[in-house]
Amino acid sequence: MDSAGRLLEQAVPVVSPKTSVKEVKELLSTKIQDYETINYIYVTDSTNKLIGVLSVKQTLSYPDDTSVSDIMRKDIIYIHPYTHQERAAYLALKNNVKAIPIVDKDKNFLGVITGDRLLSIMYREISEDLLKFAGLLRGHNETDDVMSLSVSTSLKHRLPWIIIGLIGGLLIARTIGAYEQTLEKNLTIAAFIPLMVYMSNAVGQQVSAFVIRDSALNDNLPFTKYLIKQSILVFLIAIIMSLLLFSFGTFFYQDFTISRTLGIALFGTITSSIFTGLVIPYVFIRLKLDPANASGPVGTVVQDFLSVVIYFTIASSLL
Repeated sequence: MDSAGRLLEQAVPVVSPKTSVKEVKELLSTKIQDYETINYIYVTDSTNKLIGVLSVKQTLSYPDDTSVSDIMRKDIIYIHPYTHQERAAYLALKNNVKAIPIVDKDKNFLGVITGDRLLSIMYREISEDLLKFAGLLRGHNETDDVMSLSVSTSLKHRLPWIIIGLIGGLLIARTIGAYEQTLEKNLTIAAFIPLMVYMSNAVGQQVSAFVIRDSALNDNLPFTKYLIKQSILVFLIAIIMSLLLFSFGTFFYQDFTISRTLGIALFGTITSSIFTGLVIPYVFIRLKLDPANASGPVGTVVQDFLSVVIYFTIASSLL
């Protein structure tokens, strides 16, 4: 359904490597109305294998007797018919090209995805991702149209996630209540609960966004290497942010014990976000479920709970 092959366009200029610039000009002048796009000229050999590509602007700047084989680019950015359309758009954007050629497994030229279709893909994919992160997308391409759906249907789609949030909130409230003695000893600790929860969620949402995007763009994402790299980044972020909080805490409260507790706790809560930000979305992806569910209500509730437990556990031990 989302493969690049269904967007294939065959009406594009194709020439042989022996074609001269003069012949290219004549081809464009006589058949320009037959082409869907003329951003690029594609070069194929006698067996229809794609061997080069050159832009029309580049071609017209050379003398008429210049051979296409002398000026064509051989390092071609191409995709296969079964490539996901999002990856096609990503490659076009990354390599700054206006069209992406499609070849089969033997590198036979099949056609291209034109620039306007690439823009359309980008628009749809970005809209879909935003809707997923907002918790408004049920499937890969199905969204809730509030005006066309009945109130009962809309309620059925939204309520389960709200119930998950309610249950998670009650569990977090009971968890905070279990640390009542710690709060009684030092009320300053209560003031930093929102900070701990926010910082860990912010880092977790960053990681989650990357893993969902990278998994969509790479069907064979090496999870172990990816986990290690993301963990290193989260670890460094945790160190920097905990040192900053320790410094600010020392300056404003003039209390080394509180500042040390806040710094260590923030380090712990941020590093825990690697679980909710990466592991949970990856599990959803492997189970063929919508990973946006992990980056939305589920991931948020789990991360809030982990942050509160880590924060009060460290506070109880050090204060």
